[in-house]
Parts: sequence; C-alpha cells; structure tokens
Amino acid sequence: MRLADYLSYTWRNLARAQLRLVLTVAAVLIGATLVVVMTSVGGGIQRNVLEDIRASGGLNEIGVTAAGRAQPGGAGLNRVGALNETTIQGIEGIDGVAAVLPQLLLFGAVELRYDDLASQPLMVGIPPARALAYGFTASQGTAAPEPGQVVLGARVAEGFFDANRQRVFAPDLFGQTLTLIARRPGPPPGAPSGGLPSFGAPGGAPGQAAPPRLDKPLQVVGILQPLGTQDDFVAWLNVDDVLQTLEWLNGRAPDLAVEGYHSLRVKAVSTDRVRAVQRAIGDLDLQATSPLSVLDDVNRGMLILQALLGTIGLVALIVSGLGVANTMLMATFERTREIGVLKALGATDGQIARLFLVEASAIGLVGALLGLLFGWLVTQVINLVVLQVLANSVGAAPSPPRAVLDTPSWVAPAVLLFAWGVAVLAGLYPALRAARLNVAQALRAD
Repeated sequence: MRLADYLSYTWRNLARAQLRLVLTVAAVLIGATLVVVMTSVGGGIQRNVLEDIRASGGLNEIGVTAAGRAQPGGAGLNRVGALNETTIQGIEGIDGVAAVLPQLLLFGAVELRYDDLASQPLMVGIPPARALAYGFTASQGTAAPEPGQVVLGARVAEGFFDANRQRVFAPDLFGQTLTLIARRPGPPPGAPSGGLPSFGAPGGAPGQAAPPRLDKPLQVVGILQPLGTQDDFVAWLNVDDVLQTLEWLNGRAPDLAVEGYHSLRVKAVSTDRVRAVQRAIGDLDLQATSPLSVLDDVNRGMLILQALLGTIGLVALIVSGLGVANTMLMATFERTREIGVLKALGATDGQIARLFLVEASAIGLVGALLGLLFGWLVTQVINLVVLQVLANSVGAAPSPPRAVLDTPSWVAPAVLLFAWGVAVLAGLYPALRAARLNVAQALRAD
C-alpha cells in the first residue's frame, strides 16, 4: 500500500464517527493547550526575571561592597575591607579587571528641580576621571562631571513631575541648570537644644537656626548614551558635591580614606573572566556579586519551574491518550468485517496495524496542532488583558510592562512529538488486535 492509500483510508474511516472524533481531538487539544499555557507562565517569569537581571548592569560587571560581620556581644556591624583607594588599587591589580568605578550614594530627602518640575532619581557621586576610564559615553556633552555639574542617564528626564505629581513630557535638560535640593528634618546636627543660641550654625546671625533646606545649583553638562539598564535613570554627580551634601545632611562628611565608598563597580575584560575575577575579589574579604552569577542560578531554577508546570499539562495530554485508545478500540469492533475483507484480499498483519496507527497518529497530531494554536491565542489574550490592567494601574510609568506569558521556543515541537507518541502508544493495542483477527471469524462478524 502506498502512503496515499493509507491517508485516504484514514480520512474515510475517521469521517464515519464524527462526534466521537471531535471529542477525542478535543481531549488532545485541551492537553496541548494546558502544556502551552503552563510553560508560558514559567517562560514569562523567566523572561521578566532575566530582563531585570540584565537591567541591573552588564554581564561583564561585578558589584562590590564591603563585607560585614557582627561584633562579639552584638555590638553592631563591623565593616571589613573599606572601599578606599588602597582597596581599589588592589582590585585593579587582579588579572582580568578592565576598570573600577567607585560610587558614593546620596541618601536622604534629596531631589532635583528644574523650574517647577521635580524628580528623585538615584544620585551617585563618582570621580570624573574614573567615569571616563570605565567607559561611560555621552550622547551629548561629556560623561565626566566636575564640581557643580551633573551628567544624566538617558532617561532621567522622563522622571520629572509637576506640582500635582503628574508626569510631564520629558524636558530637554542638556545645558540647563538644575537645583539639587536637600532637606534636613529637625534641628541641624550638633545644634544646641532648647532655644539656646546656635552660634556655630551656618547661614545666619548668632542664634539663628540653620536653614532646613540646601539648594545647590548643578549644570547639566552631559547626557549618557541609552544602555537599557538602571544607569539610564541615574544622575551622576561629582564626588565632591555628594560629600558636601552629605556633610550638610549629617553634620559630617564621610572620610573616604577610612570609611571608603559605598560600593564599587568592577568591569571584567570579558564575560568569560567574570567568575574568576569575582572569586579573587571575594578572597579580599569583600562581597562580590555579578548579574552573570545570578543569571546562572535563575536559569537553573526556571528550568525546574518550567518542568513542573509543563508536567501538569503533560498529565492532561496523557489522559487524552485514553480517549484515543477508546476511539481506536471501538473502531476495531465496528470494522471487524471490513478488516476480514482486507485480509482476505491480501492485506498483511503489518498493513492492518499501520492503518490503525496512522489513524491514531492523525488524531494526536491534529489535536496537538489545534492545541498549539488555541494555546497561543489564550496566551495572547491573557497578555493583552493583564498588560492593559497593569498599564492603567501604574499610569505613566517610565518603563512599559513586559509580557506576562512567554512561550519557550521548544514547546511547539515538544508538544507535537509528545502528542504523537501518546497517540501511537494509545493506538498500539487496538492496532495489534485488529492485525491478529482471524479472517474467517472476521468475515462472519455482523
């Protein structure tokens, strides 16, 4: 028998019991749809987590902070290995390190103002020479802020609000002068309590309290190239300006030689060297983390999650195999006389078995294809609805929400192969039963 004969015979026989065929295909369709939707849930989680990891920095970067250990008796946290120039030079001497960028974060009630607009981006103080060596590139102006200057990430301008806390169209800030406003709650640090004169307080005559607000003008001298990371939302200041602001807020400036910077960013020459550099930094009693190491852990966890979610759909697909087995077994009973006629005309046992296996395969593949299509439609509808809800809830968020469900590329071939395998296994017993029918008994059947 030719392939065309098998297909023609399969089509004719499947069309005999259309309702039973539709129900059997529907069972396979539901199983395949569940596989698609469940694995898409895991794929969506993985995609969003990985995008967040990549947004935290380049895969060849390492974040370094000073290690801390509890002092005996619970007397707080003792920092080990301050991030000062000595530590920076030690890290620069590690094989595979391309550049080191020290960062001094500006904490507290601080904001940037432009006319009547305000924004609260992350503000980081950096030495300008090291910013250039680290590879910061500007789309406008320079990437190295001097005292009294600020360099903005590519999307900082999108974070400005008006007086009603409504987001406005991003202003063109290059060349403009922003005002860094710092607010200090309560009396100035070190000021006498009670109404006694504070002769040492800055900004007024004897006895006059220090102003609760510091206004520091900063000229925008550069806009960085968009990177697609958190750096796009950072305002980069000269480290001296951050030290002065912290001194005003806290009553003292951090001693960089003793206390060091808040954190370091280390750039490896390539992603292949990241793990070795990270281990070497850890040997210096420093805490080192990298997006690449987190990425490895997340990928392993997400594979397990997808396997668990996919198994739920596969169970439904396996159950649908019982429907295929029932349909094919009923076909052998209904077509016993027909099978006898085929064998009397010279059909071999193998050809009879293949006829039934082709029918079972057709049911499995058609159900899987329809399930893939229906599963894709379900994921698109869920994405559309959920993203619309998220967009309405976050208002004018600077970053659009990502897809909630994301179907991995391996799902379609896996579903087709598994559905076909289940259908063949389900049709194996009915096919063997049909092939072993006695010709004389089959011809006498009603």
